[in-house]
Amino acid sequence: MDSHILQLLQEGATSVSNLLLKMYKRMSLTDDEMMLLIHLLSFQQEGNRFPTLTELEERMSMTSRKLIQSLQKLLKEDWITIDEFIDPQTGMRHEQYNLTPLYKKLYQTWREQQADPRSMEPFMEVAVSLDAEPVAIYARFEQAFGRPLAPFELENIHMWTEQDGYQEELILTALREAATVGKLHIRYIDRILLEWQKQQITTVEQARLYSLNFRRQANMRDHGQPL
Repeated sequence: MDSHILQLLQEGATSVSNLLLKMYKRMSLTDDEMMLLIHLLSFQQEGNRFPTLTELEERMSMTSRKLIQSLQKLLKEDWITIDEFIDPQTGMRHEQYNLTPLYKKLYQTWREQQADPRSMEPFMEVAVSLDAEPVAIYARFEQAFGRPLAPFELENIHMWTEQDGYQEELILTALREAATVGKLHIRYIDRILLEWQKQQITTVEQARLYSLNFRRQANMRDHGQPL
C-alpha cells in the first residue's frame, strides 16, 4: 500500500492561480471552460504544450463535439491562442497553446473589481497577492526572452513569488545570471534559485558575490589552476 501511495504522490501537482479560481465566474467562463483550461495547464506543466483532442478526451468527461466547441470558443474570444515556436534543441517548428491572453483578461478583471468600492473587502486577499507579485516582472522576463511567456513559464514565476517566497529582485538577479551564461531557460533559472536557497542566499548582493566566486572557480578549473 505504501508503494502505491508514493507512486500517486510522485505524479506531481498542477499549479493553478488562486486568483483565477476566484474570478473565472466573474470573467464569464463556464465550469467546463475553466476545467478545460486547467487541463491545458496540466499538460503544459508536464511538458506537453499542444495536447491532442484525443489526449484531452481521455481526461475529460466532455463529448468530442462539446470539447471542440469549447476550444473554438476559447480561441475565438481570445482566451487562448495557438502559437508556433522553434525547439532550441532540435530546431524543429511546433505549435503550442498560449494562455497569456487569459492572464491579461484576469488582470483586467481584477483591476475592474478593485475599482468597485462596494466589493473590495471580499477581495483584499487577492489585492495583497497581486501587490506581492508585480505584473512588471512578467514583462521583464518577456523582454529578456524576446517573446511572450508560455503558460508554464508564467506559472513558474507565480510559484516563485507566491509559494517559494522569493523576492522579485532576487528572481530578476537570477534572470540576469542566466542571461550572462547564455542559458535563458526557465528551468535553469529555477536551478539557480534553488542553489541560492541551499546556500541561504537571500539578498541580491549575496547572490552576485556567490555567482562571481562560482564563475571564478570554474574558470580556474578550466585552466588547470589551483583554487
